[in-house]
Amino acid sequence: MATQELITQSLPLCYALSAIGGILEVGSMAVLAVPDAREKEGAELPWWLPKVALASNVIMQVLGSILSNLFAPWFGPVSVVAPIYFSATLVSNLIIFGIILGLEFFDRIMRVGTYVIAIGTILLQVVGPGVQEDQDIKELLIVPSAFAWFLLLLVGMTISTIFVARSVSEKYGENKQTIILLVARSTAYTLNLTVSRAFLLNPTYFILVTFVVIKVVSGMVYTYAIVVQSTTVTQSKFVPLNATTIILVNAITGVIIWQDW
Repeated sequence: MATQELITQSLPLCYALSAIGGILEVGSMAVLAVPDAREKEGAELPWWLPKVALASNVIMQVLGSILSNLFAPWFGPVSVVAPIYFSATLVSNLIIFGIILGLEFFDRIMRVGTYVIAIGTILLQVVGPGVQEDQDIKELLIVPSAFAWFLLLLVGMTISTIFVARSVSEKYGENKQTIILLVARSTAYTLNLTVSRAFLLNPTYFILVTFVVIKVVSGMVYTYAIVVQSTTVTQSKFVPLNATTIILVNAITGVIIWQDW
């Protein structure tokens, strides 16, 4: 039986919140990168500047996460949030770090790749899913394929998190480490978006409590995987693989669970 959602769907608002979240993530990195670059150049910085930069980083990350991972799925299909978020991140990274600040060099292949992803995301809004009204989370999850996929995401997140924790001391090879981190980040991110949207669909008390736990745990797993990633894999290879994997897993979830077609 369909239930009335607590918030009116709005695709433009969903798109905007997703994009702003991606821009804020890049901005949070920039506020730390600029003082660090100036310090390496030999400039003397005020004692308070690193503290302000760190506080700004945390605030922007939290705000970006709330807007894109919590609020954005409330106003539109789950399957479009990730593409918009990561496209905004890639474009903002090119503009802020490459053009405005000049801290990184982006060759022709990197620029073309960024443009292609951005154009693909724009086209997704034309040919992709529209508003999904009057959904019921219980009816969606009792579909065998949807429930099986949801369980697979949970199991994948749990097992990969164990391996991520073990990799800190056991030092896996980079290929194995990359696969583990890709599974951990893609499953955690997708579950985080899925339960965020489910909050609005009049879940039972048991489902609500369960999803709140999943929301918190998946957020912690995603953040922990980012920390481990920063020192264990080659970023130039991992970052595009990570974006592609998350977009793919999130799209599959949108089709199987949320019927985003």
